[in-house]
Amino acid sequence: MSNLDLSRFSLEGRTAIITGGSGGIGRACALAFAKAGANIVIASLPPDSIAPVVLEVEALGVQALGLAVNVSDAEQVRSLVEQTLARFGRIDVLANVAGGSYSRNPFMPAFKRAPLLELAPEDFMTAYEVNTKSAFLCAKAVAPAMKSAGKGSIINIGSISGRGTKKERSDMAAYGAAKAAVMNLTIQMAQHWGPEIRVNSVAPGIIDTPRPQGTHRQEMNAEAVKKIALGRAGKADEVASAALFLASDAASFVSGAIIDVNGGE
Repeated sequence: MSNLDLSRFSLEGRTAIITGGSGGIGRACALAFAKAGANIVIASLPPDSIAPVVLEVEALGVQALGLAVNVSDAEQVRSLVEQTLARFGRIDVLANVAGGSYSRNPFMPAFKRAPLLELAPEDFMTAYEVNTKSAFLCAKAVAPAMKSAGKGSIINIGSISGRGTKKERSDMAAYGAAKAAVMNLTIQMAQHWGPEIRVNSVAPGIIDTPRPQGTHRQEMNAEAVKKIALGRAGKADEVASAALFLASDAASFVSGAIIDVNGGE
């Protein structure tokens, strides 16, 4: 008979902040964490995308708070943490999901994707602002509350693009560099913020998430899928499952890890 205590996967009574929580992987994380018992804070944009996910979360029997936040803005991030503590009195989990390889969200800083020789310096730096700076600001903002409580888990969403282990399209270099920075930052945080705070990263491969009307996901083609050992693209809830493990006490001795969720690509 197994001695595994499945209650260690529970987040009952805890509070989790999910950046980018109103769509794709962020929404999947919010619902997974809520099903595990956590109260959820959705920090996301556009503003009108938040309320539907808040309702989905509350329908699972937990409490939810929806806040329109540009997570690359330090003052807005500070307010996010203050409002979370005012509502729930604690922050147990932060999932840094917000980011992207191009500007699909008109409420976040805009940048273009291009091959390196054609890439404007401001677009290169804004890819960092949206992906790396946002993770840094949010993690730094929640760390004092977690330290004070003596426990906390931060999950940063990286990318297989940040691994540098496969040849990417030429216009993905800025995004890949930014996600590589996120994953290295994860290791730095884990080394310096323990023992109270565990910090880990999930590095997704090709994940089939909804796209705005009029945009085309070029990665989702037959040739790309052929390179995946499992023969298909991943789903958002498959990334969320890995994040839930890292958020829970089941991962109590996991810190500074980068977990690939890429189907064996």
